[in-house]
Amino acid sequence: MRALALVLMLLPGATLAEGDPPMTAEAFERFVEGRTMDTHNRSGRYGVETFLPGRRAIWRDAEQCLEGRWRPQGDLICFDYQGIDLPYCWTYHDRGGWLMAWLDGDRATEPIMLYPAEDVVTCEGYFGV
Repeated sequence: MRALALVLMLLPGATLAEGDPPMTAEAFERFVEGRTMDTHNRSGRYGVETFLPGRRAIWRDAEQCLEGRWRPQGDLICFDYQGIDLPYCWTYHDRGGWLMAWLDGDRATEPIMLYPAEDVVTCEGYFGV
């Protein structure tokens, strides 16, 4: 499935469909709450995020582990992480079991893909790399 997603990203206009509205906050919440999602770009997996009840989230990658909350802002889903001044805002699009997202909703940029993962992320014992 991930290979198919990468192929679709490389097709001209494949990510620019006008009939592909972003998920609403409610749909996003139903999809992610209680789940952990691996986050990929064209280079591969670069982070993982657990979505907790109450619109809370824990992001972890090789450089940091951040706790925060997400909130809707128009068509965007914005993440406010502790210790980070500016929010990270994305549009999310349901791909039937996984999500595709664009930073600030800008489809001219490279999207990320989120796939369900098995583990729950915590910052307990995190030392970074």
